[in-house]
Amino acid sequence: MQPGERSAQARREIDRRFRDADVKLIRPRSGWIRAVRGALGMSQQVLGTRLGISRAAVAKLERAELGGGITIAKLSELAGALDCTLVYAFVPNTSLEETVQRQARRVAAKRLGYVATTMALEDQDIGARRRDEHLETYARGLVANNDLWHAG
Repeated sequence: MQPGERSAQARREIDRRFRDADVKLIRPRSGWIRAVRGALGMSQQVLGTRLGISRAAVAKLERAELGGGITIAKLSELAGALDCTLVYAFVPNTSLEETVQRQARRVAAKRLGYVATTMALEDQDIGARRRDEHLETYARGLVANNDLWHAG
């Protein structure tokens, strides 16, 4: 199996998993730690005791979560103390296939742009439809050769 084929198969599998899971979780405004702790009726002091840290350290961790300065390991430890499981994932904004196709078209347009400009200057313009067909063909080749991310 070629590298481009392996990538395409991996994209299809991940896209399928997200399609089936319908995962779109948005962090509560107060952060997950504070939201879950509050929903459990647990004070910062009690959570701190469960973690072997002070109430002030829990408050600092809650602020760190909101600011993005907390490690996955620490979040996992906190989740365990809250009788939760940390779920870590990258959730694509669109399908991975759409991302790949958009990048391929962008790179193809950039690489072919110079040629189209030169041809137009030499009065050899091939027309918008043929240019679009050529761009799509070139983009498919970029995807097949897994040559999307090196330049462009």
